[in-house]
Amino acid sequence: MKISLATNFDDKLIDQVKDYPIYEVYGKLNVDIVGGGRPSNYLKKLDTDRFEKHVKKVRDNGINFNYLLNSACLGNLNQSKEWVDNFIEFLKYLKSVGVNALTVSNPYVVEIIKKYFNNDFIIRVSSFSCIDCYEKAKYWDNLGVDIICVDFTKVNRNFKMLKYMVDNLNCKIEILCTNSCLKDCPMIHTHVNDIAHASNSNFNDSKYEDWGLNFCQEYQLNHLEEYIKSPWVRPEDIDYYESIGIEHFKITERDFKTEDLVKRVKAYVEKKYSGNLLDLIQGSGLSTVGDLKLEKKTKFGNRLDILKEIQRVRGIGRDREVERHIVIDNDMLPKDFLDYFRDNKCSGMCNKCNYCKRVSEIVIKENKEVCEYLKYLYKEFNSKKY
Repeated sequence: MKISLATNFDDKLIDQVKDYPIYEVYGKLNVDIVGGGRPSNYLKKLDTDRFEKHVKKVRDNGINFNYLLNSACLGNLNQSKEWVDNFIEFLKYLKSVGVNALTVSNPYVVEIIKKYFNNDFIIRVSSFSCIDCYEKAKYWDNLGVDIICVDFTKVNRNFKMLKYMVDNLNCKIEILCTNSCLKDCPMIHTHVNDIAHASNSNFNDSKYEDWGLNFCQEYQLNHLEEYIKSPWVRPEDIDYYESIGIEHFKITERDFKTEDLVKRVKAYVEKKYSGNLLDLIQGSGLSTVGDLKLEKKTKFGNRLDILKEIQRVRGIGRDREVERHIVIDNDMLPKDFLDYFRDNKCSGMCNKCNYCKRVSEIVIKENKEVCEYLKYLYKEFNSKKY
């Protein structure tokens, strides 16, 4: 097992995970000329001094530092000589401070890196490139990339495709474990492009509203089986992937506290977890503060006020102040849950199959009060004018 772990730029995180099989940590500045996979206004501020010191801490402990250049859209800036020149200078800076791996989503970016930096960086392809089949993967493989993180919304439970990729590509295949996005998410292309512009210095908007996230979370709230259909990988299922030759696993989130990230690493290394699976697979709300009482706020002036209340309740970009809206009891999940997918029983026709729905009815428990309040908030958010 080789783990790629998100960093929150706390040096104590490195001290606590260095003895685990962490081959790299990944992160980035809040804003740069490429952009990345999280809106800058959802992350804590990070200056270059803190960034550089943390990269040194990581490298001094024998761990790779992977800088995220995984914006799904460059707004055609890459066609400008000025932008290319500035990007090359930025890569020189990253190299000078010890960054030795890069995650990209754009093949033009790979070409620039290869042309001007040869083999100075390990090149990884982001899940934002939506690589969901061998032919797409082969294109990037021919560009000379080292690792591909596949489109988790489509491929994580397609063992036949994953095995074929592993057996027929020169590069390595990586699985993103800790994500509860919708299966075959219809919003993924729109969402990743929105986010790309929310952390790019040429387009950055500090008032960005993560509408794509709101859409998916509201949909799951109204269709709880989507939490089970979501292609996460629980700790107990790591052996399934290792058995077909996959050794690279990715753990998120960059805005989590150190103890929360260590908790995730420990669970996946030990391949077991007893508790609410949502604590491992959701990109928000793990940490809590206060006594977790739901204090309803029923009057809102605008969308931004409602958004802030959703963030408070769910713990998005901040500590969660309310009990979880649902519990997915990991101990109740069938031990052979993933056999259904490994054995190719999943047809993808969810309206006829209902396997995940049946499982959801066994393992998911609702907090009725919090769920109903969230439904009210989303309804109010959608009804307000921009």
